[in-house]
Amino acid sequence: MTMTLIASFFLLLNCLALAEPQAVAADDPGTYLPLPSWDPWYRAPEGWQATTPGTVLRVRQHAYNMTPIPILNVGDTFQVLFRSTDSLDNATWAVTTVFMPKNPRCSSNSTSSNCTQGILSYQLPYDTSCLDASPSFGLQWGEPYGEIAIALARGWWVSVPDFEGPLASYGANIVAGYITVDSVRAVLSVADTHYGVKNARAAMWGYSNGASATEAAVELAPKYAPDLHIAGAAIGGLAAVVGTAGPLLTATQVAGLLVQGIIGVTSQYPEQRQYILSRLNPSGPYNATEFFWASYMSGWQSLLYFCYVDIFEYFIGGKDDLDHPDLRAMFIREGTMGQFGDPNVKMFVYHTLEDDMAPIKDTDALVASLCERGSNILYHRNHWGGHNDELTNGRQRSFDFLGDVLDGSDVMKVPGSGCKTVDLTFMQPYGKPIV
Repeated sequence: MTMTLIASFFLLLNCLALAEPQAVAADDPGTYLPLPSWDPWYRAPEGWQATTPGTVLRVRQHAYNMTPIPILNVGDTFQVLFRSTDSLDNATWAVTTVFMPKNPRCSSNSTSSNCTQGILSYQLPYDTSCLDASPSFGLQWGEPYGEIAIALARGWWVSVPDFEGPLASYGANIVAGYITVDSVRAVLSVADTHYGVKNARAAMWGYSNGASATEAAVELAPKYAPDLHIAGAAIGGLAAVVGTAGPLLTATQVAGLLVQGIIGVTSQYPEQRQYILSRLNPSGPYNATEFFWASYMSGWQSLLYFCYVDIFEYFIGGKDDLDHPDLRAMFIREGTMGQFGDPNVKMFVYHTLEDDMAPIKDTDALVASLCERGSNILYHRNHWGGHNDELTNGRQRSFDFLGDVLDGSDVMKVPGSGCKTVDLTFMQPYGKPIV
């Protein structure tokens, strides 16, 4: 849901998507990976359905081998294709891209007894139902926020999962949560088998739609992956309830998110997808073909294309078509946080009171509910700025929290148990570096 992605980053991505990809080997110096839809590696191998969630299916070492890699502090990269689970509990698979720092916290001279390597699962919000706009492809040309580079400078590995999966199921938080959990399991496995890292500690971080994947992951993990230990999770700008978001988004500057969400979530629900297809106008100025153009757009491009468009105009019955009981049930099932389980990780949740895209009242209610159920949460309520402002204003506090849980510092003073709510008024000082 974040609008501050660098425009040129996604416009370049679109130009590349229109060009004919070259099928090149990942170990050919100076080459770029092809689009996921064209990439033979970006496919599950035969027999993958019989494996268990989190199983490593493929590893692509030195995945980004251009010189230099356009993200600061990167020493090397690899990609992992792994088994996971979709929103209807069917087998699926996904990919994550792992960035290793030039100066890792644990060097080759370290032993498992004296060093623990931090691994950050970083859920980048990419807000699109287009598979070819997934992070595993787009990050070859740089990152939008500079957060990967900062994490690498701290010596952490950074894993960036394509958490929407092979169907680019934007807004489907259940599959996003499962994929995020399984990406951590897969990376920990590869760290051991391929890189000799025997002692690692993992944490998660996501803002906006990345926060949705992260929150779903920490709720699902205790039952889905009881053997997995997550040291902590930073969650910012979370849309805790999105089941009734349609009227809030249509005809606004972020109307494209509604289109992407309808396409993305129904990719997990075939019956609801067929219903949507039956209710879109077959012709006219607002028609089905144009609606599904969004599935070829990055998140930023769909925001530009559908800016201030009344999305209900695409439907034969207007808004009423999206009030169908099966659609409402689907969006509530996917978009209501707090219903997937009880997190057992230390959490830092941050939100701004003036969030114009994800009302803080929903996050207030979620935090209160989780705390009543025994969660361990430090909750910051910022009285300055809106949704996109908090992306920047919460960044240093997020890194401080992640440093606490990954490196053993105590900057954020997270309570050892229970919850603590802090109201503050904070704006990141202009020009002050985030470390």
